[in-house]
Amino acid sequence: MANELSITAKLRFSKGGAKVSKVLSFNDDVTGDSFISAVQSIGTVEEELAQGADLGTPGWVWVKNLDSDNYVEFGATTGVYTIKIKAGKANLWYHDSATIYAKANTAAVLVDYCIVEV
Repeated sequence: MANELSITAKLRFSKGGAKVSKVLSFNDDVTGDSFISAVQSIGTVEEELAQGADLGTPGWVWVKNLDSDNYVEFGATTGVYTIKIKAGKANLWYHDSATIYAKANTAAVLVDYCIVEV
C-alpha cells in the first residue's frame, strides 16, 4: 500500500499590510505499521525520547512542549541538538536516526509527542 501517511500544514501571516499564506500537503509511504503517541517528562540531563518496544525506525516526529516557561531541545546525535521547541510551541520533522535525544533547558518539561515509523 502507498501513501499511508498524510501531512497538512498551513501558515498564514498578516501584519501592517504584509501578508503571506502557504499550504503544505503531501502523502508519504510508510514501510512499518507502528507508532507511539505519549506524554513524557524530559529532564535537564540528556535522555532518549521513548519509542516503545514495537517501533522500528523513527520517521515522522511531532512534538508539543507542554511547559509554560522552559524550552526543550531534540537531536539525532548525543549532545547535538538541531531542534529547539519553546514553551507552548510544537514542531513536526522527519527524523533520520534510530534514536531521538532530548534535553530540557532549566527544569523538566512535559512533551506530548507522536512518532510514526517508516
